[in-house]
Parts: sequence; C-alpha cells; structure tokens
Amino acid sequence: MAKPAVKRKSGARAKKSTRALNRASFGIKLAREQCYVCWMSQPENPPKLRKSPERIRKEHHDYLVSLERKGILFGAGPFMDEKGERVGVGMLIIRAASTQSAKRIANAEPYTKAGQRVMTVTPWQRNEGCLSLSINFADGELTLDNRTWSLAPKG
Repeated sequence: MAKPAVKRKSGARAKKSTRALNRASFGIKLAREQCYVCWMSQPENPPKLRKSPERIRKEHHDYLVSLERKGILFGAGPFMDEKGERVGVGMLIIRAASTQSAKRIANAEPYTKAGQRVMTVTPWQRNEGCLSLSINFADGELTLDNRTWSLAPKG
C-alpha cells in the first residue's frame, strides 16, 4: 500500500511519486485504487474488417473475460440509454501499473487492434463508491448489489 504524502520544508526537493494513492482529501484519508478509463470511439474512416462481425465480437468478449479473470478489468460495457439505444461506443475501466501499461492493454482489445475503434486512456482514481455482496449458503444464492444468482457446485 502506498504511504501518505509527507509535508516537506520549503525549498526541499520532493521525490517524484508514481502513486500518491492514499493522500488526504479534505482532511479525510481515502483508500484509493489507481485505474484507467479507456474510452472507445469510432474512427473517421475505419479499415474494412478482415474478419466476420461474429468472429471479432467473440474475440472482443473473450479478451474482456480474460482481463476479468486476471483481475485487470474493473468494468466494461457499451454506452446505452434506458431504452437500450446506443449512445456512442463504450468504455473499459482497467487496473494497470502505469498509463503506458494501460495503453498496451487497451490497444490490444480486438476492435481497436483491427482499427474499428479508437481508444483514449485516462488515469482515474476510485475514491468513493459502494459494492454490496451477500452469499446466502442456505438458499444457494449470491447477491451483488441488486442482482441475484443461484449457486450450484461444479461437477
């Protein structure tokens, strides 16, 4: 875990920190997590797709599942309104050691690699938020926020 920033005497040189995560904010010490928001947009003149739409969609999905299983993917999805209509393209929020690493991960996304998307990476620190998780063993249910799944042993 990163150490809080230390106040230095005037004129003293501060060491450059790559992760000032747990600094005080309005007098409150927050447990921050460094993430990166990857904004997807349409390029002006995308090249012709060399794969079928179904194939690239599957590669995209497989890539995101792979990132999720590695603990890299914080969240992903298309921009959609309450009617299910698309409003733009979409975004990913990923965990990475640096902006450079985040850009490598983002640009390896299949639609982006194929020139069908442009990825813009913005550093983001998660400061506040809530996640509610409940596992009810007696009923075999897992509830995450307001969604519930049935649990069943594999095999």
